Amino acid sequence: MKTIGLGGEGITIQEVLRWADGDVVLIRDGNGKEFILEEADAFEREVAELGASKEFMRFLAERSKEPASISLDEIERDLESQEH
Repeated sequence: MKTIGLGGEGITIQEVLRWADGDVVLIRDGNGKEFILEEADAFEREVAELGASKEFMRFLAERSKEPASISLDEIERDLESQEH
């Protein structure tokens, strides 16, 4: 991990992106706040997009209200019977 302090240095965004190519960059601003920059892969982009989707969040909220088709007790009994 590379650390960059932005306290008055003239660092360009292109330099920061070059450093983040293949590595994680910790950026510390003049107030001490820290940010992480790293290359995003397709999965991370999809997670970010879904997390920002009101429609998907609404879908998850509705799904979480549905009753479970198998109770936890049933799962535990099935696991115990498989062990014996």
